Amino acid sequence: MICLTAFITSFILCLAKAKAVLPERPVISPRIYGGREISIQKLGGYAVQIYLRHKLICGGTLVSSRYIVTAAHCFTATADYTKYHVVAGETELTTYFPTEDSKNTILKLKIHPRYKKTEFIADIAVASLSIPYTKPAVNYLPLCSRKPSSGDRASVSGWGVSDYYKDTLRVMEVPLIAKAECNQKMQRTMPQNVLCAADYNGRTLCNGDSGGALVINGELCGISTWTAQCGNRVMPDVFMSVYYYRDFIKETIADMRKYK
Repeated sequence: MICLTAFITSFILCLAKAKAVLPERPVISPRIYGGREISIQKLGGYAVQIYLRHKLICGGTLVSSRYIVTAAHCFTATADYTKYHVVAGETELTTYFPTEDSKNTILKLKIHPRYKKTEFIADIAVASLSIPYTKPAVNYLPLCSRKPSSGDRASVSGWGVSDYYKDTLRVMEVPLIAKAECNQKMQRTMPQNVLCAADYNGRTLCNGDSGGALVINGELCGISTWTAQCGNRVMPDVFMSVYYYRDFIKETIADMRKYK
Protein backbone atom coordinates (compact mmCIF):
# COMPACT_ATOMS: atom_id res chain seq x y z
CA MET A 1 0.00 0.00 0.00
CA ILE A 2 2.88 2.35 0.88
CA CYS A 3 4.55 1.59 -2.49
CA LEU A 4 1.32 2.27 -4.36
CA THR A 5 0.84 5.61 -2.57
CA ALA A 6 4.42 6.63 -3.34
CA PHE A 7 3.97 5.67 -7.00
CA ILE A 8 0.77 7.72 -7.33
CA THR A 9 2.40 10.73 -5.63
CA SER A 10 5.41 10.55 -7.99
CA PHE A 11 3.12 10.22 -11.01
CA ILE A 12 1.12 13.31 -10.03
CA LEU A 13 4.31 15.33 -9.51
CA CYS A 14 5.58 14.30 -12.95
CA LEU A 15 2.32 15.38 -14.55
CA ALA A 16 2.47 18.74 -12.78
CA LYS A 17 6.03 19.34 -14.00
CA ALA A 18 5.15 18.34 -17.57
CA LYS A 19 2.14 20.63 -17.57
CA ALA A 20 4.21 23.55 -16.30
CA VAL A 21 6.50 23.57 -19.32
CA LEU A 22 3.84 23.21 -22.00
CA PRO A 23 3.09 26.50 -23.80
CA GLU A 24 -0.50 27.60 -23.35
CA ARG A 25 -2.78 27.86 -26.35
CA PRO A 26 -4.95 30.78 -25.25
CA VAL A 27 -8.65 31.26 -25.82
CA ILE A 28 -9.36 33.53 -28.78
CA SER A 29 -9.93 37.09 -27.58
CA PRO A 30 -8.76 40.10 -29.58
CA ARG A 31 -7.19 42.20 -26.83
CA ILE A 32 -4.03 44.29 -26.51
CA TYR A 33 -2.14 44.53 -23.21
CA GLY A 34 -0.79 48.07 -22.96
CA GLY A 35 -0.26 50.37 -25.91
CA ARG A 36 -2.07 53.70 -26.31
CA GLU A 37 -5.59 54.66 -27.25
CA ILE A 38 -6.19 55.83 -30.80
CA SER A 39 -9.22 56.75 -32.90
CA ILE A 40 -10.11 54.59 -35.88
CA GLN A 41 -9.56 57.62 -38.15
CA LYS A 42 -6.02 58.26 -36.86
CA LEU A 43 -5.21 54.57 -37.12
CA GLY A 44 -6.14 54.62 -40.78
CA GLY A 45 -9.67 53.19 -40.76
CA TYR A 46 -8.67 49.66 -41.77
CA ALA A 47 -9.30 47.71 -38.54
CA VAL A 48 -12.56 45.77 -38.21
CA GLN A 49 -14.28 43.91 -35.39
CA ILE A 50 -15.55 40.39 -36.11
CA TYR A 51 -18.45 39.07 -34.04
CA LEU A 52 -20.06 35.69 -33.60
CA ARG A 53 -23.59 36.72 -32.72
CA HIS A 54 -22.93 39.36 -30.00
CA LYS A 55 -19.45 38.20 -28.97
CA LEU A 56 -16.30 39.88 -30.27
CA ILE A 57 -14.03 37.03 -31.36
CA CYS A 58 -11.43 38.57 -33.67
CA GLY A 59 -10.05 41.55 -35.45
CA GLY A 60 -9.50 41.81 -39.17
CA THR A 61 -8.23 44.17 -41.86
CA LEU A 62 -9.96 45.76 -44.83
CA VAL A 63 -7.87 45.39 -47.99
CA SER A 64 -10.58 47.07 -50.08
CA SER A 65 -14.04 48.48 -49.40
CA ARG A 66 -15.52 44.98 -49.55
CA TYR A 67 -12.82 42.44 -48.62
CA ILE A 68 -11.15 41.62 -45.31
CA VAL A 69 -8.18 39.46 -44.36
CA THR A 70 -8.09 37.78 -40.95
CA ALA A 71 -7.04 34.53 -39.24
CA ALA A 72 -8.56 31.17 -40.19
CA HIS A 73 -8.92 30.11 -36.55
CA CYS A 74 -11.47 32.90 -36.05
CA PHE A 75 -14.04 30.75 -37.86
CA THR A 76 -13.55 27.39 -36.16
CA ALA A 77 -16.47 27.84 -33.73
CA THR A 78 -19.01 27.22 -36.51
CA ALA A 79 -18.78 26.58 -40.24
CA ASP A 80 -21.92 28.69 -40.82
CA TYR A 81 -20.31 32.04 -41.61
CA THR A 82 -23.72 33.73 -41.86
CA LYS A 83 -23.70 33.76 -38.05
CA TYR A 84 -20.75 36.19 -38.07
CA HIS A 85 -20.89 39.90 -38.70
CA VAL A 86 -18.28 42.62 -39.18
CA VAL A 87 -18.14 46.18 -37.80
CA ALA A 88 -15.88 48.84 -39.36
CA GLY A 89 -15.19 52.51 -38.76
CA GLU A 90 -15.64 52.37 -34.98
CA THR A 91 -13.18 53.33 -32.23
CA GLU A 92 -15.22 51.69 -29.47
CA LEU A 93 -16.58 48.15 -29.35
CA THR A 94 -20.16 47.95 -30.62
CA THR A 95 -21.23 44.63 -29.14
CA TYR A 96 -24.97 45.27 -29.18
CA PHE A 97 -25.63 48.56 -30.95
CA PRO A 98 -23.49 49.01 -34.09
CA THR A 99 -24.62 51.84 -36.35
CA GLU A 100 -26.29 50.92 -39.61
CA ASP A 101 -23.37 52.11 -41.74
CA SER A 102 -20.84 50.21 -39.57
CA LYS A 103 -22.32 46.70 -39.47
CA ASN A 104 -21.90 44.27 -42.35
CA THR A 105 -22.45 40.57 -43.02
CA ILE A 106 -20.13 38.05 -44.63
CA LEU A 107 -21.14 37.09 -48.15
CA LYS A 108 -18.32 34.64 -48.89
CA LEU A 109 -15.49 33.14 -46.88
CA LYS A 110 -12.40 31.20 -47.89
CA ILE A 111 -10.03 29.60 -45.41
CA HIS A 112 -6.61 28.63 -46.76
CA PRO A 113 -6.81 24.94 -47.75
CA ARG A 114 -3.51 24.13 -46.03
CA TYR A 115 -4.51 25.62 -42.69
CA LYS A 116 -3.15 23.59 -39.75
CA LYS A 117 -4.21 24.95 -36.38
CA THR A 118 -1.41 23.52 -34.24
CA GLU A 119 1.50 23.96 -36.66
CA PHE A 120 1.40 27.69 -37.48
CA ILE A 121 0.57 26.87 -41.09
CA ALA A 122 -1.74 29.00 -43.29
CA ASP A 123 -3.79 30.54 -40.46
CA ILE A 124 -5.35 33.01 -42.87
CA ALA A 125 -8.80 33.65 -44.31
CA VAL A 126 -10.37 36.06 -46.79
CA ALA A 127 -13.98 37.23 -46.56
CA SER A 128 -16.13 39.28 -48.91
CA LEU A 129 -18.75 41.54 -47.35
CA SER A 130 -22.35 41.95 -48.42
CA ILE A 131 -22.10 45.72 -48.94
CA PRO A 132 -19.01 47.82 -49.80
CA TYR A 133 -18.12 50.33 -47.10
CA THR A 134 -18.53 54.01 -47.98
CA LYS A 135 -18.35 55.41 -44.44
CA PRO A 136 -15.76 58.26 -44.20
CA ALA A 137 -14.01 56.66 -41.20
CA VAL A 138 -13.38 53.44 -43.17
CA ASN A 139 -10.27 52.86 -45.26
CA TYR A 140 -8.11 49.91 -46.27
CA LEU A 141 -4.50 48.75 -46.45
CA PRO A 142 -2.44 47.54 -49.42
CA LEU A 143 -0.80 44.12 -49.15
CA CYS A 144 2.84 43.85 -48.11
CA SER A 145 5.10 44.62 -51.09
CA ARG A 146 8.38 43.26 -49.68
CA LYS A 147 9.50 40.48 -47.36
CA PRO A 148 9.79 41.86 -43.80
CA SER A 149 13.13 41.58 -41.99
CA SER A 150 14.20 41.26 -38.37
CA GLY A 151 14.50 44.68 -36.80
CA ASP A 152 11.63 46.13 -38.82
CA ARG A 153 9.33 48.29 -36.71
CA ALA A 154 5.67 47.45 -37.06
CA SER A 155 2.41 48.51 -35.44
CA VAL A 156 -0.39 46.31 -34.14
CA SER A 157 -3.83 47.38 -32.98
CA GLY A 158 -6.85 45.98 -31.21
CA TRP A 159 -9.47 46.58 -28.55
CA GLY A 160 -7.68 45.92 -25.31
CA VAL A 161 -6.68 46.07 -21.73
CA SER A 162 -4.26 48.41 -19.98
CA ASP A 163 -4.52 48.82 -16.21
CA TYR A 164 -8.19 47.91 -16.40
CA TYR A 165 -10.58 46.44 -18.94
CA LYS A 166 -11.11 48.80 -21.85
CA ASP A 167 -13.21 48.64 -25.00
CA THR A 168 -11.34 51.36 -26.89
CA LEU A 169 -9.05 50.82 -29.88
CA ARG A 170 -5.36 50.72 -28.94
CA VAL A 171 -2.14 50.63 -30.93
CA MET A 172 1.52 49.89 -30.15
CA GLU A 173 4.82 49.50 -31.97
CA VAL A 174 6.56 46.14 -32.05
CA PRO A 175 9.97 45.05 -33.38
CA LEU A 176 10.31 41.93 -35.51
CA ILE A 177 12.91 39.41 -34.32
CA ALA A 178 15.09 36.99 -36.30
CA LYS A 179 13.80 33.50 -37.03
CA ALA A 180 16.64 31.93 -34.98
CA GLU A 181 15.64 33.96 -31.92
CA CYS A 182 11.99 33.08 -32.46
CA ASN A 183 12.87 29.38 -32.69
CA GLN A 184 14.82 29.62 -29.45
CA LYS A 185 12.03 31.39 -27.58
CA MET A 186 9.34 29.05 -28.92
CA GLN A 187 11.57 25.97 -28.40
CA ARG A 188 10.67 24.67 -31.85
CA THR A 189 11.54 25.33 -35.48
CA MET A 190 9.04 27.84 -36.80
CA PRO A 191 7.94 27.63 -40.46
CA GLN A 192 8.98 30.19 -43.07
CA ASN A 193 5.45 31.57 -43.39
CA VAL A 194 5.48 33.29 -39.98
CA LEU A 195 6.80 36.53 -38.49
CA CYS A 196 7.70 36.90 -34.82
CA ALA A 197 7.76 39.99 -32.63
CA ALA A 198 9.03 40.28 -29.05
CA ASP A 199 10.68 42.39 -26.34
CA TYR A 200 8.63 45.56 -26.21
CA ASN A 201 8.72 46.69 -22.59
CA GLY A 202 5.98 44.50 -21.19
CA ARG A 203 3.40 45.62 -23.75
CA THR A 204 2.13 42.60 -25.63
CA LEU A 205 -0.72 41.30 -27.64
CA CYS A 206 -3.26 39.72 -25.34
CA ASN A 207 -4.70 36.35 -26.31
CA GLY A 208 -3.56 36.93 -29.84
CA ASP A 209 -5.38 40.06 -30.92
CA SER A 210 -6.55 37.30 -33.23
CA GLY A 211 -6.75 38.16 -36.91
CA GLY A 212 -5.56 41.73 -36.43
CA ALA A 213 -3.03 43.51 -38.62
CA LEU A 214 0.72 43.87 -38.29
CA VAL A 215 1.49 47.00 -40.32
CA ILE A 216 4.86 48.03 -41.75
CA ASN A 217 5.22 51.27 -43.71
CA GLY A 218 1.48 51.53 -44.24
CA GLU A 219 1.11 48.00 -45.61
CA LEU A 220 -0.57 44.87 -44.24
CA CYS A 221 2.39 42.57 -43.57
CA GLY A 222 1.14 40.19 -40.88
CA ILE A 223 -1.99 38.58 -39.42
CA SER A 224 -1.96 37.88 -35.68
CA THR A 225 -2.19 34.14 -35.03
CA TRP A 226 -0.73 33.30 -31.59
CA THR A 227 0.45 34.80 -28.33
CA ALA A 228 1.27 33.59 -24.83
CA GLN A 229 -0.37 35.00 -21.70
CA CYS A 230 -1.08 38.73 -21.52
CA GLY A 231 2.05 40.61 -20.50
CA ASN A 232 4.37 37.64 -21.06
CA ARG A 233 7.82 39.17 -21.71
CA VAL A 234 9.53 35.96 -22.79
CA MET A 235 7.46 34.34 -25.52
CA PRO A 236 7.11 36.13 -28.87
CA ASP A 237 3.88 37.03 -30.64
CA VAL A 238 3.42 35.12 -33.90
CA PHE A 239 1.94 36.42 -37.16
CA MET A 240 1.19 34.89 -40.54
CA SER A 241 3.29 36.61 -43.21
CA VAL A 242 1.01 38.39 -45.67
CA TYR A 243 3.91 38.67 -48.12
CA TYR A 244 4.19 34.86 -48.06
CA TYR A 245 0.45 34.43 -48.70
CA ARG A 246 -0.15 37.44 -50.98
CA ASP A 247 -0.85 35.26 -54.05
CA PHE A 248 -3.53 33.33 -52.15
CA ILE A 249 -5.14 36.60 -51.03
CA LYS A 250 -5.07 38.16 -54.51
CA GLU A 251 -6.35 35.04 -56.25
CA THR A 252 -9.12 34.54 -53.70
CA ILE A 253 -10.36 38.11 -54.08
CA ALA A 254 -10.24 37.80 -57.89
CA ASP A 255 -12.33 34.60 -57.74
CA MET A 256 -14.85 36.16 -55.36
CA ARG A 257 -15.27 39.13 -57.69
CA LYS A 258 -16.02 36.79 -60.61
CA TYR A 259 -18.79 34.93 -58.82
CA LYS A 260 -20.71 37.53 -56.83
